[in-house]
Parts: sequence; C-alpha cells; structure tokens
Amino acid sequence: MFNNQTIVITGGASGIGLEVANAVVQNNGTALIIDNNNETLGKLKEEDNFHTFQADVTDENQLRKVLLKYKDELSNISGLVCSAGKAPIPKKIEDTSISEWNDIIQSHLTGTFISCKVFGSYMAVNSYGAIVNISSVVGYNSGPVLAYGAAKAGVINLTSALSTQWAKDNVRVNAVAPGWTDTPLLRPKERKNKRDLTPILNSVPQNRLMTTKEISDVICFLLSSNSSSITGTTIKCDGGTLSGAGWFPYGGFPNKEKNSTPYNLEE
Repeated sequence: MFNNQTIVITGGASGIGLEVANAVVQNNGTALIIDNNNETLGKLKEEDNFHTFQADVTDENQLRKVLLKYKDELSNISGLVCSAGKAPIPKKIEDTSISEWNDIIQSHLTGTFISCKVFGSYMAVNSYGAIVNISSVVGYNSGPVLAYGAAKAGVINLTSALSTQWAKDNVRVNAVAPGWTDTPLLRPKERKNKRDLTPILNSVPQNRLMTTKEISDVICFLLSSNSSSITGTTIKCDGGTLSGAGWFPYGGFPNKEKNSTPYNLEE
C-alpha cells in the first residue's frame, strides 16, 4: 500500500498516531514520527523504516528542520497525518484563562496549519501527496471543552480549504473525526480518577469505545491510492454518536431486546 513512500505523522509516538505509524511500516512504507514528548519517543524502537524526531508542531522553524533533514535522506515524502494535540479539560468560559485557550488552539489548530504549510506545500511542489488531519466529533457539536471544540471545527474548515487549493497539485486533503476512542488520553483519566465510562458509552449507539486500529484503518485508506477521488471530506468514526443524538428525546437508542423481533416473511 505504501511501497517506497514516507508518511509523516505528527503526534505519532502514542495513540492514533502510533497506530498509523505501525500500519505504514506493516504496509511497506516508511514512518517519520514527529512528537514533542521525548520520553514517549525514547520508548519507540528504531527500525529500518521507522524514524523519530522531537519537534514542536507549533514552531514552523522546527518542522522546516525536519523536512530539510529527511527530504533527501528518506524515500518519497508523500503523506502527512496531523494527530498532534493536547488533552482538553472541561471548563466553563469564565473559568478558562486566555493562556489555556491559546494553548489548546495552538496545539490542535495552529499545529495542523503549520504542519500542512511545511509538508503539504512540499508535496504540492512535487505534485503528489495525501494529507489526513485529525478532527473530532466535538468539532460538529458543542461541549464543555470550548477551545478543543473550536480548534477541531477549525481543522474541518482548514481541511476543506486546503483540499481546494491543492487539488490541481494532486495533493488530497481529508480529515477524520473520531468519537470516543480508547487512547492514552482517555484511559489514564479512568485509572487515576476512577472515571465512570458509562455516560460515554451510553452516548454511543454501538455502546463501546472506538479502537485506535479502527481509526487508523480509515486514515490509511485516505492516504492510499484507493481513495484517489476523495478530497475535502471529513469522515466520522464515532460509532454513530452524532447520528444518534436525535434519538434521546424519544427515549434513547433502541437496545438489543427492542430489535430482536424477527422480520415476518409470512403473508
């Protein structure tokens, strides 16, 4: 799927990003992981097709250094996955400081913008590439994570704009909007604070967390030539969360028992 291709993955040292990196290598590609967490990067095993670089995605000069180092050293840089970002903290607007707001916006939206500017522009000059930005279902609806929701909505809009700008340069730009996903950003909260996941699961028609592999499979599809006609699209990977929101005024989602009556084929 990724023969002789290098896929750049920001925030790739853990969670969805790491799942994508492993999938790229398993499909004969080279994964270039960029992450600002040196401790997490240090735990990754260096392999022939697995490269790591510590950098802050909100610093354009740092990402330029990554590109300058690897553009000739590695094979064809033809893909970018923007998955870097910090965990949001639910707060009311009056309790949210400007620095907290800016920190999340920088991490999720500005970091995606700069990553696309550096690596997307490089791919556009070479007239080939695919970008997948990580948004969220929170980018479509409201919640108590104000900056995070605004940033993820911005990622959806940025994705659409760049897809049009680079369409004739043969660079496709899409996004994935995961729902509640079993990643280190979620599970530590459950362990440390004994967070009850029941309300989360009850908001998902499939009644479960998404897996990082499920999200990665969609990302890899969008990176591959199998999706050559798809650009400017955001795919929701949320177990039906957004579609199911309208069911709550009518008593919630149908459960297995309610759906168990077989269809009557007799006349």
